Amino acid sequence: MDTNLIKTKFEQADQFLEAAQSELNRPAEDVVPYMVCRSARKSISHYLKGYLLKHGVESNEDDTVEVLLNKCQEINEKFNDFDLSPLKFNSDDEYSAEFDEMQNCIDLAAYAKELVDRSKHSI
Repeated sequence: MDTNLIKTKFEQADQFLEAAQSELNRPAEDVVPYMVCRSARKSISHYLKGYLLKHGVESNEDDTVEVLLNKCQEINEKFNDFDLSPLKFNSDDEYSAEFDEMQNCIDLAAYAKELVDRSKHSI
């Protein structure tokens, strides 16, 4: 188990989550929805990759968040309640400028962080 790589994944996930939150806290006219949602998605991806690495499961750099989540669900059933629907955008220009939808993406990333942290105590 490469603990440095695991630590790096979690640190990167935290940085992406912070970037999403920071972007959303800008004045409304300056917020770039794509940046909020993309950063939240990358945060979730890194949390899941870190979790998988911690449990000895390899992932590919091009694995989607859905693929990563499925792998996590095979390890721990707590991930079964993780709903990725706030991240369902078919192309970058479809990211919503609605505050609630952007906040949902950030909330989902924060929940991923919580799940990864909680599950380390249960296995």
